[in-house]
Amino acid sequence: MRTQLFIENYQADVSEDISTLLTFELDDVKDFSSRSTTWSKTIVLPGTARNNKLFGHIFQPGQSNPFADTMDNINFNFNASKAADCLIFQDNLQAFKGVLRLLQINNIKGRFEYEVAVFGELNGLNASLSGALLEDLDFSEYDHEYNHVNIIARWANTSGVDVYYPLIDYGTYSTDKHNWDIRTFRPALHVWEYIDKMFEAAGYRYESDLFDTPRFKSLIIPHNQKDLYISSTKYVDVNVSGTQILTPVSPNTKVDFTDQVELNGFSVSGDDTFNYDDPETINPTISVQLSGTVQFTLQIGIYRLRGAGPEELLASEPINGASGGSPFSVDFSIQAEVQQNDDIYVKVTGFSIPVGQFITITSGNLTITPGAGLQIPISIGDTVVVSDSIPKNVRQIDFLVSIVKLFNLYVYEDKFDPRLIYFKPYVDFYTTNSADSNDWSYKLNRDKAIKVRPMSELNAKIYDFKYKPDSDFYNEAYRKRYGQGYGDYVFDSEYEFAEQRQALELIFSATPLVGYDGEEKVYPTIFKQSNSLEERIDSNIRIMQSKVVTAVGSWDIMDDVASLATIEEYPYAGHFDDPDAPSNDLNFGALRELFFELVSGDLTVTQFNVYWSAYMAEITDKDSKLFSGFFYLQTQDILNLDFSKKVYIDGVLFRLNKIKDYNCSNPTDCEVELLKVNYLIY
Repeated sequence: MRTQLFIENYQADVSEDISTLLTFELDDVKDFSSRSTTWSKTIVLPGTARNNKLFGHIFQPGQSNPFADTMDNINFNFNASKAADCLIFQDNLQAFKGVLRLLQINNIKGRFEYEVAVFGELNGLNASLSGALLEDLDFSEYDHEYNHVNIIARWANTSGVDVYYPLIDYGTYSTDKHNWDIRTFRPALHVWEYIDKMFEAAGYRYESDLFDTPRFKSLIIPHNQKDLYISSTKYVDVNVSGTQILTPVSPNTKVDFTDQVELNGFSVSGDDTFNYDDPETINPTISVQLSGTVQFTLQIGIYRLRGAGPEELLASEPINGASGGSPFSVDFSIQAEVQQNDDIYVKVTGFSIPVGQFITITSGNLTITPGAGLQIPISIGDTVVVSDSIPKNVRQIDFLVSIVKLFNLYVYEDKFDPRLIYFKPYVDFYTTNSADSNDWSYKLNRDKAIKVRPMSELNAKIYDFKYKPDSDFYNEAYRKRYGQGYGDYVFDSEYEFAEQRQALELIFSATPLVGYDGEEKVYPTIFKQSNSLEERIDSNIRIMQSKVVTAVGSWDIMDDVASLATIEEYPYAGHFDDPDAPSNDLNFGALRELFFELVSGDLTVTQFNVYWSAYMAEITDKDSKLFSGFFYLQTQDILNLDFSKKVYIDGVLFRLNKIKDYNCSNPTDCEVELLKVNYLIY
């Protein structure tokens, strides 16, 4: 049987006795939270001239080469840390499509060989997403000015694209829980568009009927920091405007900086004194540049006044002049501690100054700069850089895996398109027509051992479906009252001999919904509370459904005490699709307590009931069995392999779980695991 292996569409040399043992797997019923792909045991390729060239002569210890992502990963551009596209053909029929990884080079008395392994295309996608963060994605096309007009306009964005501004109670932004300060509104991006941009950046495409549904496109990832920040490089950046004439013997010898370019965390009084407002102590660099003319010897200094004083000279620079005036220019700086309510200013002092002489300042600048990039709370009129509002340090692969777990998705690659990935929920994956199945009875080697194990011997007793815990007030209150997280679900298989627990946990945290007496609006709530005082906090990443709720009592968007707009609708977000009459819930389990009064709705349409209950019923049914035996599968069987089609063995219907160690170079019988199907529909 003829085996051909192609790397980046270039044929590699293979040995006559090459052994390519492939394992095909989509799901592992022994680990209910896992998803898998095709993978191989080690394959050994000979060190021929062709293979040496394909692998960029990497066998040479001193070899090094440049690498470009835009070029094929072979020849002089080969990079062992990157995956290379791979195809395996058996008698001209495709037996495998995926990626190849170089594991090791062996030198046996001057004869080289390459140990490689191949993986399904999902492994290549995993490699692309594992090193990237959500914040690496580019959403710059949605940057906009922060004001109430732009916020309200984006409430219409509930269909998967652009920014949505949900009303979330982050704490301290409302005294009556009716009218809301504009700063409680922060940009949220849609799950659908996160996935879309992730795949585009990784060079893959996807298809999913689920992702195209209105419900999925309504899913958002809200802002998760205690304040909405914008990035800046300076606390203070102010300039001298026009010409200043200072007489050092006069009481006021401070330099005025009337051109105030930037003030972040500082306020100014009298154009010459900069007061630090924030409670956090900082250690910035304070820099001064001044130019002009002077008639005598003076000192220009940076001063700090703390409390009642006395003032402290932090740094200074002398200047010397002559009668009639001499030009001067100073440029100096100091790093100093600044505490809340400290005053910083620049002052001119003289040593022995004749009456009537003075200093003229024609240009100048004062900057107060942090040691690293500065995050400052946003103000009305600032530009919202949407990419800066994305939850930080969240790996793209972790995000995608949590979506897969939340909806119990099967993820699999297209047979022929190397960059096309499919997502389909378990409940939609398998055909319910028993006639559309494969009969493998005649392929079973009955001379070898056949094993049948009850699933009760393989599975756990308790299965935990969990959101990640977080420490905000209502999440903590719910956990303390009921001993489990808000939105979690515990499934008991009722197996008497099983003792262990298995857990499926998302990277997202659940978000309690809260309502108040006499208030129509219901809010997702993320804050801490102590002695009835609210505190804004940084929180874990969240996921919510979005919907604009209309026909509510009028309320105001405020800027402190001033009303910016009066509105009779609000941008809802939460685990329910509708806060007044929910028809589905993003939580795994129905809640034991609601923090608001619900008039009507169905609380049973949870993520577990919709996407997981049939799966759990199948793998924990009392009659559920895992059948394993050795089957003779041919190239045509592998080419046409479809996990969604069930398999008949002697009239009994099974779901294909795993094909282990299929030898695509020299097919013999290989081990196959199948799960008995007790019901076509649960």
